[in-house]
Amino acid sequence: MQFLYPQFLWLLLLGIIPVLLYLFRRKSRQVRVSTLAFFKTLAKEHQESAWLRRLKKIVSFALTILMLSLAVFVLSRLSAKQDDPDQYRTIVILLDRSASMGVKNAEGESLLDAGKKILRTRLSKVPEEVGVALIAYDVRPEVLQPRTLNRRELLARLDSVSLRPMADDRASAVETARLLAGLETPAAIWHAGDHPLATSEDNADEIKAISLPDGISVEELTLALPEVTNAGITAFQIRPVPLEYSRYEVYTQVSLNAGAEKQVTSRLEVSVGGIPNQFREMDLNPGERIGITFRLDGVSDQLLQLHLKTADDVFSLDDNITVSLPRARPVLAAWIRKDDAEDPYTRFALSAVQESGRFELLLGNPDAWPLSEEVDAVIFDGWLPDEWPVDMPAIVINPPGSSGPVLARSLPNPIPYDSVRVGNEDHPVLFRVSSSRLAVTQTTVFQSSGSLEPLWLAGQEPVLAAGEVKGQRLVLMGFSPGLSERLPLTASFPLLIGNALLWIVDGNVDSDGLRQYSTGDLIRLEGKEVSWKQWNEGGVKTRTVPVSGGVFELDRVGAWESDAREKGASHILSARESDLPVSKGDSVAVPEYFQVEGGATRGLKTWLLSGLLIVLLVEAWMFHRLAVY
Repeated sequence: MQFLYPQFLWLLLLGIIPVLLYLFRRKSRQVRVSTLAFFKTLAKEHQESAWLRRLKKIVSFALTILMLSLAVFVLSRLSAKQDDPDQYRTIVILLDRSASMGVKNAEGESLLDAGKKILRTRLSKVPEEVGVALIAYDVRPEVLQPRTLNRRELLARLDSVSLRPMADDRASAVETARLLAGLETPAAIWHAGDHPLATSEDNADEIKAISLPDGISVEELTLALPEVTNAGITAFQIRPVPLEYSRYEVYTQVSLNAGAEKQVTSRLEVSVGGIPNQFREMDLNPGERIGITFRLDGVSDQLLQLHLKTADDVFSLDDNITVSLPRARPVLAAWIRKDDAEDPYTRFALSAVQESGRFELLLGNPDAWPLSEEVDAVIFDGWLPDEWPVDMPAIVINPPGSSGPVLARSLPNPIPYDSVRVGNEDHPVLFRVSSSRLAVTQTTVFQSSGSLEPLWLAGQEPVLAAGEVKGQRLVLMGFSPGLSERLPLTASFPLLIGNALLWIVDGNVDSDGLRQYSTGDLIRLEGKEVSWKQWNEGGVKTRTVPVSGGVFELDRVGAWESDAREKGASHILSARESDLPVSKGDSVAVPEYFQVEGGATRGLKTWLLSGLLIVLLVEAWMFHRLAVY
């Protein structure tokens, strides 16, 4: 047993009044009257024995005390340990409004609307004195209604909850609900969503770390469908192909939810500028993810659309990608070499790289070092500075000695090799570089221990290495292009130089092109309004929305551009959100770490009020029928 409102127990002190009246009764007085006939008729107790009259007085006193106690217990909400809304002082509703809640059931009703209907029905059974709070969550939780006793206001806030095309963050939502429920315990958290709070490995550990104190329990109101099939795009990346003008490489990942009943065939349709470009078909098994890489031709700022079609797919928000083809700023690199040691083949390779339009080069000799102009990267060719630039990515060709992280020694007699062995053919520096049938002449021996990874080996020594030293990216080439027979005039050498430049500056060069975000991200914009391009049934629709205070929330899927020429795109791209669960019954077991030791409590208000009514009836019967005085 427990009292939910023990502050009312002081009213039991009112029992002192009937106790005093019972102990200090006035004595009977003798009064002379003309006749006793009427008094004998009214006062039947004079016809009873003394012990019976005393028993009636004791019972009357006990009923008075019991009546007062029952009334106080009703106000104090005495409860016994069961599971019923009547036992709580606070109920916190945790309502999922993320993208997957837009899936529709067999009646054509979204899971979010179905959840709101269930909550309204359950709230009608909650006593008015129980405070209820409302939290809606997606990528972040929002307290829509603090604890209140006003049901009309609460229901109005519940009706206002709308779908947001974002992934969910259940861990932060549970933490917010825990803080709100802990203000007035005992409390219950009602979670209404299609994903139970902790069923996937993605966030189970995070939720386990949130400890729920005694007095707070969790109840799952599972809204998942009994049968559901969903194939969605869960990863996307696009980049210009090195050294190829107006050509892009696209990587996308497609997955099928683990609860699907059978294998499905999905078709990925690609269009550029509104014109169909190509398509891919794939067979997906339940829970399987497939990565697809393809190339396409286009011009920067053209609209790229990816549309995934799957039979019986119930979730459309993860089936579309709409972006503008990126327009990247050219990489500015400085080429530092001695005039008398200039290799014409290196100049030829760098000229080919520059003609691609993705690079700009500054030429200089050692006298120009340190540079007066800021550059994205530097190429040291046959020369190294005494003071190494620690804040600039670098490519070192044929180093004559050691400087900074470069530990090298020049060979007095270069060593020719007819072939090279590849250390890591998947490294970005070797992208599309044909390493077979290459002949190099080693001119330098360098140390490639630590974070420098050997990419080419001639004999037992590395001649090409790449890595990151103290946050600085570095590419080392221990050979002379001009002395190598089957290297400088091949297409592999310009590709190698271009890949090396792209890799060392990756993520450090500002772009005028595509910026990709997840829906729900907050970004700063200089513009006053944003124009959205979104995929709708039948094509792309444009909508303009204002920017408030310079901070903009990406609350929809699609490509956007501000009136200040800021561009980007936002996607859901959440494997957890696309993996729609399947309901296995009417309810889902609450995880062990949510259980409250001792269970919940059931209110006794109905029983107490019934007992109070019975006491009043008995008391009235005794006074009026048995004449107890």
